[in-house]
Amino acid sequence: MSYNRVIPRDLFNESNLLKCYGRLYILSETTPGLRVFDTLGEGEAFDIQQDQNSGALTISNVHVEARGHRLELKRIMNSRDPWPLFVEAIDGWPCEPVQVFADNGNLHPEFLDLMNRL
Repeated sequence: MSYNRVIPRDLFNESNLLKCYGRLYILSETTPGLRVFDTLGEGEAFDIQQDQNSGALTISNVHVEARGHRLELKRIMNSRDPWPLFVEAIDGWPCEPVQVFADNGNLHPEFLDLMNRL
């Protein structure tokens, strides 16, 4: 963890981040080319990190790949949206933010388009 947690703000932010990653994992089971995996050791917790520039949150030991390309995902801090997860880099290279989920919790057309271009 790269920041000092404050209740209740961080309970909401982190629980929403985990919800987004969990939903993405479920969708990866039926979306060809989408893979969610972890590098957790036995008994290790999710390593939630905060981007010091934007305040956005990510999980450093859970990874997402689209067609073999590593995606860097971040959740906007204090967002009231139900699914505020965005792709912010591909294979370590920054990109224009791409929304992962539509409001209904399915993959956003922008994200599906990104996957098709990889």
